[in-house]
Amino acid sequence: MFFNSPAVITSLGDFIKEIMNLQGFNNATAYFQWYRGHAGLNWELIPKIQRSFTSNDEEELFRSERYLTNDFQARASVLPTAIPKPRLNEYASWLTLMQHYGLPTRLLDWSRSPLVALYFAVNEKSSWDKDACIWVLSPGRLNLSEHLEKPTLLNNKEYENSYIYNMAHNTITTMIYTAFRRWELSDNPDAITPDDKKFNHRFNTLKGKIAACYPTEADSRVYNQYSVFTVHNSLRKLTDFCDDSTLKRLTIPRENKKTLLRELSICGITQSYVFPDFENLASVIKDYYQV
Repeated sequence: MFFNSPAVITSLGDFIKEIMNLQGFNNATAYFQWYRGHAGLNWELIPKIQRSFTSNDEEELFRSERYLTNDFQARASVLPTAIPKPRLNEYASWLTLMQHYGLPTRLLDWSRSPLVALYFAVNEKSSWDKDACIWVLSPGRLNLSEHLEKPTLLNNKEYENSYIYNMAHNTITTMIYTAFRRWELSDNPDAITPDDKKFNHRFNTLKGKIAACYPTEADSRVYNQYSVFTVHNSLRKLTDFCDDSTLKRLTIPRENKKTLLRELSICGITQSYVFPDFENLASVIKDYYQV
């Protein structure tokens, strides 16, 4: 069961103190952490593609996802843009783009910055009447618990192989393959290549897994938000299986949201920082001058 911190966050100082406490700041072997802010305390910790999905059939979910991703890819491929688009088979890059432009995907956004996560927890004016929370994840512990790689056997001793991958790594591209294409090994033995066998082995090993990973695309939004992801190749929920050393939750009382937002602004964590484009810059200036 995840750890529910009893700390009450009333100020930015309280928040930073509690983050240092959760990190085990004086412990040299402490795992580093990722953060996610929820404007509503009871919001589920699941990717957007799952939020309106009511069936327990994973294949049905993945099929629904493929309609979205393939339609986006087909239409985006002919859009004139200043930035070069990924090649059609670069699924990791496409999924990152889709996530950051609001398409429901199997990715769940996290940040390496607790301040960015706090901004998302307190910024939404329509949710100022709700308690908020910050989820704190140890990505290395998550990947270790999911056994994404075979252990190494050395001198009759097993060593776990646990890494936090880039999305372009074979492990992650295998986990996101069904977001774009359906996979089934051919019934014809003569049609099966050695690469097919390798992929099929990885595919079956990684079914039902959730993994922490880094993004492939590095635009200004990804950079400023310190963006990272968990990839959910599964209908399982982190809150159902992560222990208290892997997943923690900090509660933010609703009455403290405005104060925390002002304190973040003083520290430079504003709408135009988190979303660095002209539209959001204009919005910040309008709010400042109350026009």
